[in-house]
Amino acid sequence: MSEILLSAKDVCKSFANNGEQNHILNHVSFDLYQGDFTVIMGASGAGKSTLLYSISGMDSITAGEIFYKGKRISGCGEKEMSRFRTEEFGFVFQQIHLVSNLTLMENVTVPGFMNKKKNAGEVKERALQLLEKVNVLHAKDRLPAQVSGGEAQRAAIARAVIAEPGLLFADEPTGALNRKNTEDVLDLMTEMNREGQSILMVTHDVRAALRADRLLYLEDGKIGGEMKLPPYTPEEARNRETQINAWLASMEW
Repeated sequence: MSEILLSAKDVCKSFANNGEQNHILNHVSFDLYQGDFTVIMGASGAGKSTLLYSISGMDSITAGEIFYKGKRISGCGEKEMSRFRTEEFGFVFQQIHLVSNLTLMENVTVPGFMNKKKNAGEVKERALQLLEKVNVLHAKDRLPAQVSGGEAQRAAIARAVIAEPGLLFADEPTGALNRKNTEDVLDLMTEMNREGQSILMVTHDVRAALRADRLLYLEDGKIGGEMKLPPYTPEEARNRETQINAWLASMEW
């Protein structure tokens, strides 16, 4: 069995509203394994994004514990969590969040410089390699507004992995893209996963979920079901989609 990368144990998240506690996450427990491509699905408002933000340290939890590579990271101070987010985690969002007045090359290199694992020359070399890998090297000197949404999102993925994170978090990474750009981004993430990149993605899109080797279904703040899948191949995409839709129907999707 693969090594456990991250563990969530009895994770709860709630907030007060007009004197009442709203429970967004309700004793959520699961493990993420090294090299997995895990996708979290669920109805709108089920708490998918909240779960992603909570286990990645972008948001606090009300109760429970989170472990990364065996180390308890829940309860760490902001300085320590900032280090984790910089050195161990990568993030890709639906809203691309590239810095508008920096070129694609500059957007990718900045987190590499912040990480301090490599010197400036090594960071620039890795950035060029990644921009070529995500097929936007031709646009490295352009600003985000000067490229397509798909090109910008692929550059954002390069930025997310420049520091060689142990775990890549993706929150609806194709939600704002057209079908062609969606497939390009998913192909890229699938390729990275096959090269060893561990990925946790939140999505409502079955086309995106096809790429997973494991699906978790979140319902009313709890894990309501799990589905494991063989490695994705384009030839099996139609059958895979049928299987996933049937599973989602059983979850009352």
